Amino acid sequence: MGESSGAMSGLDRRGFLRAGLALGGAVAGAGLLGACGGPGGSASGGTRKGLSIGTVVVEETLNPMQEQYTTFQFNAFDSLVRQLRGTGEAEARLAEEWTRRSDTVWRFKLRPGVTFHNGAPVTADDVVFSFTELLAEQYALASLIPTVDDVRKVDATTVEIETKEPDALLLSRIGQIFVVPKKEWESKGADGFAKAPVGSGPFRIESFSVDRGIEFAAYDGYWGTKPKTPEITLRYFSDPGAMASALEAGQIDAAQNLGAETIKTLADRDDLTVATDFSGNQNMFQLNTTKAPFDDARVRQAAIMALDVKALIDTMTYGSGVLEDGQLPVKGVFGYSQDIHRPGFDPAEAKRLLRSAGAEGAEVEIFGMSLYKKLYEAIGAQLKAAGFQPKINAVEVPVWVKTFRAGSDAHIFYRGASYTGIFDADRPFSHVSSSKKPFVKDAEWDDLMTAQRTELDKAKREQKLAECSRHLLDKSYVLYTYGAPTVGAHRRGVTGFDNGNGLMLQLDGIAKREG
Repeated sequence: MGESSGAMSGLDRRGFLRAGLALGGAVAGAGLLGACGGPGGSASGGTRKGLSIGTVVVEETLNPMQEQYTTFQFNAFDSLVRQLRGTGEAEARLAEEWTRRSDTVWRFKLRPGVTFHNGAPVTADDVVFSFTELLAEQYALASLIPTVDDVRKVDATTVEIETKEPDALLLSRIGQIFVVPKKEWESKGADGFAKAPVGSGPFRIESFSVDRGIEFAAYDGYWGTKPKTPEITLRYFSDPGAMASALEAGQIDAAQNLGAETIKTLADRDDLTVATDFSGNQNMFQLNTTKAPFDDARVRQAAIMALDVKALIDTMTYGSGVLEDGQLPVKGVFGYSQDIHRPGFDPAEAKRLLRSAGAEGAEVEIFGMSLYKKLYEAIGAQLKAAGFQPKINAVEVPVWVKTFRAGSDAHIFYRGASYTGIFDADRPFSHVSSSKKPFVKDAEWDDLMTAQRTELDKAKREQKLAECSRHLLDKSYVLYTYGAPTVGAHRRGVTGFDNGNGLMLQLDGIAKREG
């Protein structure tokens, strides 16, 4: 999810898959659609070209402005800077250096000698156009840069970005704004460009089929380190079970976003390595504080104490989930504090709090997408043991999306949060009082959010994020559960396969040893 519901702007096949994979993670193990083949072969085999990677994250278009956090964007295109999981500071990409000239103005000096795949140089005009076209047409990625007010050319190799207010996350945000060649885009139009995209990344796109996948070929003129594998096929599957079978059969070399059950089913395969990285997907259940019974803080506290989250993690993720330890940011996310902890599992205290609030037997509705019904049922059983009367309302994805946007009257809402490359506590925090029917109306919270978003000193901002977490815990606004693992696997001999970025794979470091 983005900072609003922007990531859910389309209800196409890819949107459904993203909703299932990005918002709460790997609880669902069943197939979503049916198996499909890939470029150069079918689900039952066929010719293979270079290295083949399976995925259930299906792209409907190769418009780099209309998609968010995809493999094709990060490999065929480039941005001014890049800041992903595990990178404390922004890394130089198309910009070789940058300076903050004031609280709202940043200047970027472009790297010399960089060319697009058609041989044209990357210029300041291309950078300015990429931002202005994105904002003017309000493509999906525009939701990432709401504070950007102006992007201007200083000279042929220098641009400035001005924001409406200080933006602590600007470098992370623009790391997902990809530069396109102005002349190519204008001559073809957005639809024509998407059919034959031209970027400046380490790979060119050789072919694309919405039913089969993408073929990448290394770009010889790339400015940076050349890819370790010259040809890589990203092969689409619409069923994670079929993808796991293809991996076991040697039809693909690696697989991204497998079902949680593969943690167990592939564990004994000595020819496969299974990874269960936390890549930024959290459940984020929110309590509706605007109506009974959760308008009473004691009832909210009771719900939190009623949950045995360790048992949920063991049951739903085979022990691979990451605890939301009294705070939405988990370990590895900027803003996580080792000094904040959730109350312990204490059903007796939960029952006492319910009695003191006169809320024994309180009926509560748990609302969320049907992909995670088993999780809701497990949570419901624990709440019932503490004295609540839960009702599960598990709906299909499009109904959930509509409700997410319009607002819900449920008592407990599965909101879901995905960092999509920006591993910062602001991402889940942004959902706390959002939507047309916010579950939280708290002026102090609003002030805390404004303070952390406009604080440009990193150490001071980290402290302010911790203050946000303490406030949420003190008020018991969130039903803390866990961050879900992203399950991936690769065959013996494959190196550099990093599953920890979730929906997106960086392909340039992946290699396969033959034999």
